[in-house]
Amino acid sequence: MTIGLQLFTLFDAPDLRQARRVLSVQPHYDDNDIAAGGTLAALADAGADLIYLTVTDDLVGVVDPHLPDDQAAAQLKHEQMAAARIIGIRQQEWLGFPDAGDYNYFELRRQVIRAIRLYRPDFLFTCDPWLPYEAHRDHIQTGLAVAEASYLHAMPRLKSDPLVDAAYQPYELAGVAFYFSQAANTSVDIGSTFERKHQAVACYQAQFTTAEMARLLERLEAAEKKAGAEAGFVVGERFKVLRPAQLHLDTNAWKS
Repeated sequence: MTIGLQLFTLFDAPDLRQARRVLSVQPHYDDNDIAAGGTLAALADAGADLIYLTVTDDLVGVVDPHLPDDQAAAQLKHEQMAAARIIGIRQQEWLGFPDAGDYNYFELRRQVIRAIRLYRPDFLFTCDPWLPYEAHRDHIQTGLAVAEASYLHAMPRLKSDPLVDAAYQPYELAGVAFYFSQAANTSVDIGSTFERKHQAVACYQAQFTTAEMARLLERLEAAEKKAGAEAGFVVGERFKVLRPAQLHLDTNAWKS
C-alpha cells in the first residue's frame, strides 16, 4: 500500500512510501530523529511500524562530567523515550556498546543481522558511512554494519542468535535509506511533521547546553528548508536510498 508521503527521487530508488515496517539503526540516541525524524514521523502516521536500534550507550556525549554513569544512563533513556512518543516509535532496543569506545565491528554486524531476522523490516534507516570527512567511528561502523547486514542477513550459514536464526525465513528487504548523506537521491516532504520532529529533537538535553540546542534546531531548519527548496517542498529531508543488491559490486551505486 502506498502511503501519503511526497517524494522527489533520482533514478530508480526504492520507494520509501511503501515502507510498512522500518528498522532504524543509529549510533547514538538522537541520530535517527535529528537526521530523519520528519520522515519517520510521517511513516508512523501512515501506519508503518517503527523500531529503533541504538548502538552505543551515549555516555561520552553527556555534557555534565560530574553526573554518575547510572544517572546519566537513566536520563538518556528518559529523553529517548519522550522523543519516541512524539515521533511514534513502536519499539526500541539498545545494544550498549561503549560510546566512542572499543567494540567489535563483527559483533555489531551480528546484532544488526539478528534484528533484521527478528523484526523483518522492509526498509532500514541508518547513517551514511561513506560521508566524506566523517571522523566519528561510531557512525562509520554503524552504517557499514547495516549496509553489510542488509544483504548478508539472508545467508543461513552466517549465525546471529540461535533462537532467532531457527525461526528465520528469508525474505526480500526492499531498501536501505542512508541519512547524513552527501549523495542523496531521495527527498521527502516533512511539512506535516516538521514541528513534531523539532519537538522530539528538543527532548535531547543531556548532550546539549541550552545554547547548543538552539543552534542545532536553527541549523536543522536551515538544512530542511534547503532540502525542501531543491525538491519543490517547503521543508524536506534527504536520503541516499539503495537496494541491498546495490551495496556489493555495483559500480554505479554511488551515482544512483
